[in-house]
Amino acid sequence: MLVRHVVIALALLGATNAVSGQETQAPAEMRATAAYPARQDARQWLGLNLIGAKVVSQSGETIGRVSNLILDENGVVASAVIAVGGLFGIGAKNVAVTYQSLNIVRNQNGDAIDHVTLAARKEELLRSAGFKSLHQQMAEAESKR
Repeated sequence: MLVRHVVIALALLGATNAVSGQETQAPAEMRATAAYPARQDARQWLGLNLIGAKVVSQSGETIGRVSNLILDENGVVASAVIAVGGLFGIGAKNVAVTYQSLNIVRNQNGDAIDHVTLAARKEELLRSAGFKSLHQQMAEAESKR
């Protein structure tokens, strides 16, 4: 659903630029469709299962939940955004960690994610810099004008 919102926002931004007379970048060359995977591999995770997964420290302390994923232009997951603290997601601080720092634990059936373990404590993440999306950065820059 979040991806849909991002696509809609980008489409609206493009339409706004066209209406306002601003130049837009030339469209990138389309990539060829290489394959049509029919099955999920046992070494793969569904983003739907990872977003919302409980995050705990090595000692079992609840840290928060995975709230989003950051993908690079090649579709590789670069980082995961974790909502730390708060109550039911309200008042939580978003902190990004590298995807490689996630230790993903499957459920007993092995078909979904049970939880994610980090080699960090909740206190460390609360002290770290909060994650700001590109949208948030642009909104802050606009408000400073």
